[in-house]
Amino acid sequence: MMTSEKRPAKSGQARPGILRALVIFALVAACDVSVSQEDELGDQYAAAIAAQVPIIEDSAATAWLSRLGLRLTSVADRENRDWHFYLVDDSTVNAFAVPGGHIFVHRGLIENAETYAQLAGVMGHEVAHVTLRHSVDQIRSRTKTGIFVAVVCAVVNICSSTAAQVAIDVGGKALLAKYSRDDEAQSDSAAVGYLLQAGINPRGIPQMFERMAAVRQVNPSALEAWFGSHPLEDARIARTSALISTIDRSRLELLPLDDPSFTSFKAHLSDRSRRR
Repeated sequence: MMTSEKRPAKSGQARPGILRALVIFALVAACDVSVSQEDELGDQYAAAIAAQVPIIEDSAATAWLSRLGLRLTSVADRENRDWHFYLVDDSTVNAFAVPGGHIFVHRGLIENAETYAQLAGVMGHEVAHVTLRHSVDQIRSRTKTGIFVAVVCAVVNICSSTAAQVAIDVGGKALLAKYSRDDEAQSDSAAVGYLLQAGINPRGIPQMFERMAAVRQVNPSALEAWFGSHPLEDARIARTSALISTIDRSRLELLPLDDPSFTSFKAHLSDRSRRR
């Protein structure tokens, strides 16, 4: 059998992987993309983000977060995506979604959540941004408004590190513009359903919104990243509470708001943070 020697690309010559990434980004900018293309784009995107943000390398903590995430995606995802959940070592309150099934959760969000259901509510909301394809729509919007070149630089590593840093920051703000009120309302409603189907009390969703509003009054900078991409008005609290009020009360009372493992998880992260 004859084999061909794989030669490195010459300077200035694009590698096949780079060309493929460029093609995918062009498709995103120009038209709809398939779920498989979205997944491939998301994998490239998430790798670029993970290279820029301080990911917590703790197998026990990541496994716990992934179990919660997969509990939600098992009832939310009809496309059988390969989901990944990342812990970001950042004290600000934030979480964001990347197309294809990548969810980044800041340590500060976990520290400020008071119950398992509150954290699950935020994660369900982010999962919904993926399943409803809001996150890929955001990329399409950004590519059409000039971020295209910077994002490609970050993903394929063919530009300066400065360009990549412009495209990707620790909160994902340059990558993901503020979601519309309609997107947020859809994700809130979907999250209520996801938590209910997963056996978690959806009351954690408006409770977490109330918690964030209270934290914002005391320490606005802690939630700057979250509010930069997730507009929060009293209407969202009222809307999710109204939706939950339509659920049979006896069913809600059987669903837990908290879980002992969440307390242990938070303590583990706190101990880790103090040791550093």
